[in-house]
Amino acid sequence: MTYKVFIVEDEHLIRDSLRNQILALSEQLPISYSGEAGDGEMALAEITEIRPDILLTDIKMPFMDGLTLAKETRKLLPWTRIVFISGFDDFEYAKVAIQVQADDYLLKPIKNEELTQTMTKIVQLLDQQKKAANQAPEQEMVLELKKNHLLNGLFSGELSMSEALQQATTFSRSFIGKKMTVLLAHNQYNQNFEDYTRFTEYLEFLFQDDDRLLFSSVSSRFIKFLIFDTSKEAVLETAYQVAQTLIHELEQDSQDDLAVAIGSVVDRVSEIPNSYEIARDFLSTYGNLRTEKIISYEDDMKEGELSPTHPFKLDLAAEIASLGTDETNAFIQRLLTEQETPERTRMYRFFILTELKSLAEKGNVAAELQAKLANVEQLVAIASQRSYYQLVLEEIIRSLMKIKIHPAMAKYQSVINQALAFINEHFTDPDISLNMVADEVALSPAHFSTIFSQSLGTTFIEYLTDKRLQYAKELLKETNKKLAEIAMEIGYNDPNYFSFLFKKKQGISPKEYRQQLNN
Repeated sequence: MTYKVFIVEDEHLIRDSLRNQILALSEQLPISYSGEAGDGEMALAEITEIRPDILLTDIKMPFMDGLTLAKETRKLLPWTRIVFISGFDDFEYAKVAIQVQADDYLLKPIKNEELTQTMTKIVQLLDQQKKAANQAPEQEMVLELKKNHLLNGLFSGELSMSEALQQATTFSRSFIGKKMTVLLAHNQYNQNFEDYTRFTEYLEFLFQDDDRLLFSSVSSRFIKFLIFDTSKEAVLETAYQVAQTLIHELEQDSQDDLAVAIGSVVDRVSEIPNSYEIARDFLSTYGNLRTEKIISYEDDMKEGELSPTHPFKLDLAAEIASLGTDETNAFIQRLLTEQETPERTRMYRFFILTELKSLAEKGNVAAELQAKLANVEQLVAIASQRSYYQLVLEEIIRSLMKIKIHPAMAKYQSVINQALAFINEHFTDPDISLNMVADEVALSPAHFSTIFSQSLGTTFIEYLTDKRLQYAKELLKETNKKLAEIAMEIGYNDPNYFSFLFKKKQGISPKEYRQQLNN
């Protein structure tokens, strides 16, 4: 196994040097270069998706400094090893570095020998973490059993409020005044004791110091979490972070069919069994049926889904999202089907057009097409003329099909459309980030990252990179611009990083790609 290294440094010459040093070290240590950023804010968005094992970050940077980045990374990825680099031998910086449990503090310019020593030490620490199986002392096992007993009592409703609060103090946790939810995942390790012990130890490393949750994997059925915080939003944000972390770690062990279910958010200890039952039922009912890996009660109850009072019980968003190109004509013909009476036919068409109007407004449909459905009078006129109705159907549906998402995520079509429209408009901006797009669609970064990857089958960073490199190929083919100019034009301030990404994705450098085109 190799450990992923992520570099954050605002001075591109130093960043280039660090990248080259890490690439050279990867030949003698089990580490790999996984990415870089020029400031903490951009780094945090990429770190959320790349999930590096080692973070090498400058301290003084614009927008978000390295100390803040380290603290945020600790919340998201508690296992990540952190190394600070700085041009200042400042005691205050060193003191904060200790507070965030940094593994080392290197002064610029960084010598190869110093970086090699630091990386060697960190690799050894990471190896020790992975090899911690079967080494838990008896006292820790007793605590784990007590924690499992506490969660079982909370989930079954057998514990009173006073009993729950008293037992929670054993683990330095408090539910007073907190919102709470239950998160469950199938325990994939219940058949092999060695795998189970290793995984349990790793869960302890990831989550034991997080005072927003309690968890246990003692059960043969579930890995179970109780998550609590001061607001519903904070609880859901933590739940999604935990779910993403679980999926990430289990997928590394080829547990591709993992599903995670998040129950309802409740206000009282007495309501925790309700949240547990919802999560359990979701997992047993949908866990092996739905493609998306995170199933959330709060998402399924979101406003904006089709009204149950719709007289024709149509879910056009889901049907259009699942359409293949060769199925489009048959689908349109079905929507042209005449009803029992002319009046009912007009009503049927009117409801179809109303749904399409809503989808067109939320989606990336051209303004001139939306204008055809602008008001009720226009909808009635279109519904009354079969040929005009058919023309509008074909135009709107084919326009909506230009952006395809996974059918199971159809309810997020409008969110994805809005996000892609923003990315398409701003992908050449070097400052664009996952956080920026998440703000645009009014979701938290963790939630948006999950929705985006499960809808499109690719991460935000991968999509943005592919978008930029596709544009770069057009510029390489159609212009004589220098590589540095192309890098700037597609959103990369560093031409070396652009060349690195291009070769990583295409297998050849931008220069070689242009030469092939010319030949």
